[in-house]
Amino acid sequence: MHVLEEVAKGEAFSPAKQAYRILVIDDDNCVGAAIKATLMRHGGEIEIAPRACVGIEALGSASFDVVLVDLFMPGMSGLDAISHIRRQSGVPIIAMSGFRLRDSANSIDYLGMAMQRGASTCIRKPFAPKQLIEAIDRTLLQGREQQEYCGE
Repeated sequence: MHVLEEVAKGEAFSPAKQAYRILVIDDDNCVGAAIKATLMRHGGEIEIAPRACVGIEALGSASFDVVLVDLFMPGMSGLDAISHIRRQSGVPIIAMSGFRLRDSANSIDYLGMAMQRGASTCIRKPFAPKQLIEAIDRTLLQGREQQEYCGE
């Protein structure tokens, strides 16, 4: 059973048995709406931030179980947002990008850079709903295992 399915059935992954909260930082309204629609079918609370600075502000005023961050946005980039979030919090971060330059020997691996800056995992756009759920499941389970290991 997926962690998100457990949450939908009232078996939240958090120690306090609360519904999970996911922050999605993406400037593309269509992508944000599609992610929100997908995740809302599995229970929990989803907040959309259209800019990195708005997402960072949301993290300062609320608690989230996982953050999804698009890497290419106007203003502060997703890479910079990941670095900023990592300095403030240990919240799991899933980096998202549809930008692909990795095909040539001299290209830049932006998702790899996101991992170096502190992302927990990454997912390449476009992705199927199942891929999104699996990435979140893996990230939430890793967080749960770390909490159990640390005795929290």
